[in-house]
Amino acid sequence: MIHNIAEERKKLNRQDVSLSDPFTDEALFALIGQTEESALIHAPAHLKERVFFQLDEERKKRKRRQLFSYRAKVLVGMAAALTVLFLVPVDDRKMFDVPWTDQGTVDMDAWEQDIMERQQDIDRTWMRYQKGQKRAETRTQYVWSIVETIEEKTDWED
Repeated sequence: MIHNIAEERKKLNRQDVSLSDPFTDEALFALIGQTEESALIHAPAHLKERVFFQLDEERKKRKRRQLFSYRAKVLVGMAAALTVLFLVPVDDRKMFDVPWTDQGTVDMDAWEQDIMERQQDIDRTWMRYQKGQKRAETRTQYVWSIVETIEEKTDWED
């Protein structure tokens, strides 16, 4: 059925095309003679310039589109970066907050005190880690002593 529809369309298209009657032999010989006698048909003088102008315009449009695309990508990236900066939660502690006095100078005592507290916190954490390591080592020695005792007893009973 579909094949028949396509064939029908082709027939209708052939009928719609209105071609003039083909050249007669005399008309064809007259056309050949006229072409041989006169020079070839030349393109208009401004055609080359117009073609190059259009090519140049196309290049400019393409460059403008590329520049626009690049600018759009940069703007989207900047917007994403700013969004991330605003949405990421900030720690409540102000680690880099430097206390200033009324004269506009840094209050070194408070700043040094904050640094000392942080260092003491790091030291306490390190001491807890070392105690945990010692306890783990003591546990391992205790288990190995039990294992050795069991091995000695099993050797003695055999």
